[in-house]
Amino acid sequence: MILIRTLGLLALLAATSTGLSAQTPPSPAPTTPPPATTTRPSAPQPSTTTEDRRAQAERELKQEEQQRMLGVVPAFTDVLNGQAVPLSSGQKFRLALADGVDLFDFATSALDAALEQQSNEFPEYGSGFTGYAKRFGASYADDFDGELWSEGILPSVFHQDPRYFRLGHGGFRHRLGYSLFAAVRCRGDNGKWQFNASNLGGNLVAGSISNAYYTGASRGIGLTFQRASIDIAEGLVQLLANEFYPDVSQALFHRKRKTPAATAAP
Repeated sequence: MILIRTLGLLALLAATSTGLSAQTPPSPAPTTPPPATTTRPSAPQPSTTTEDRRAQAERELKQEEQQRMLGVVPAFTDVLNGQAVPLSSGQKFRLALADGVDLFDFATSALDAALEQQSNEFPEYGSGFTGYAKRFGASYADDFDGELWSEGILPSVFHQDPRYFRLGHGGFRHRLGYSLFAAVRCRGDNGKWQFNASNLGGNLVAGSISNAYYTGASRGIGLTFQRASIDIAEGLVQLLANEFYPDVSQALFHRKRKTPAATAAP
């Protein structure tokens, strides 16, 4: 059951047992809550030429490709400071492939397949190793297709940025609405907010493609919307994690350590 990814991300937000990887930008911990600008890296300076902008985008992308939650869960699409130079088409495809071939995706697909086999979902796949391999392949294809279309292909076609531009300040409800709204709103390569056709369209295309490898009894419009809705639901949880988990990490794991009071010599 592919919903295990969604449940896993929910557990990630709830557990808060470990921190974001070292790539999360730390900030000093004063005695009073700092203004939002102190916890966020400075915005990139505007570049004057196409080559300068592409080089800056490359530097930012390399940093983003190192971002992980718990040191395991990819956070490659999270722009932590809310500002970034637009990516080229090639960089968008690279981002999609980095997400799609990450070991975490293989692990969650393997778990999906095990749960599906245990509950005999898609019985036409059969049992044993052959049935498990088919379920694993279908689960991984769902994930890979969704990322390829929503982070690489359609963002290049529509000139949209597939990343999440974290707000990082303001009230909880405002940030909650901002993060969830990102499922239908994205930043265009022109810097303006746009309808997120890449995300919604990409998940629908991936859901349609799933009819090619799921069994005949499961195929149809129902399967298309089922797989697309699962991808969209997982994406919503990922958006929430992108927005709020750095705060959890900052609060729990980047506090200024108190210096033990010196004891008097006997």
